[in-house]
Amino acid sequence: MTLFDWTFERNAGRDRCRSLSRVRPTLGGDRQSRVASMALAALLGFGSAAVPTLVAPPVAQAYTSRVNVFLVREQGESFDTLVRRSEIVARAAVQRSFDADLLMTDVIVTIIGDNQGIAVPILTVPVSRSEWQLRPDVTQWANYFEAARSLVDSPSAEPL
Repeated sequence: MTLFDWTFERNAGRDRCRSLSRVRPTLGGDRQSRVASMALAALLGFGSAAVPTLVAPPVAQAYTSRVNVFLVREQGESFDTLVRRSEIVARAAVQRSFDADLLMTDVIVTIIGDNQGIAVPILTVPVSRSEWQLRPDVTQWANYFEAARSLVDSPSAEPL
C-alpha cells in the first residue's frame, strides 16, 4: 500500500486529477511498519558497533617469563668460576626464553647456586626483548648477589 494515491474521476468523458489525497493506513499496519523500521534501525546501529568486537582478532598480550635455574657447585670450584658459569647459563636461558615465545616482552632469569644443600641466588637478569636485541650481554643486565660469596666460600660450606 502506498502513502499517496491518485484518485481520478471521470467527468464528462475526460479524466482529470481531482486531488492528491493521503491514504490513511490502518493503525495496526502503521504500528507494525514503525516497529519493523525501528527494529531494523536498532539492529543496524547496534550491529555495526558489535560486529567489529565479534570479528576482530584477540588483542596480543605481552608478558614476562620468570626462569629459575639451579647450579650445583662443582668440587673445588671457586666462587668466581661459579659466577662465570652462571652468566653462561643465564645467557642461554634468556635467549631460549625469547626464542620460545614471540609475544614475551620481558624475561627474568635467576641463577641459584647450590653448595651442599645451601642454595643462594648468584645473579638475576631482568631484561626486555628490545634491550636484549640491542645488547645481548648478560653482564650488562645482571644484578649480582655479593652476599652469596660469603655463604658459598665459607669454610663450613666447602664441598667434600
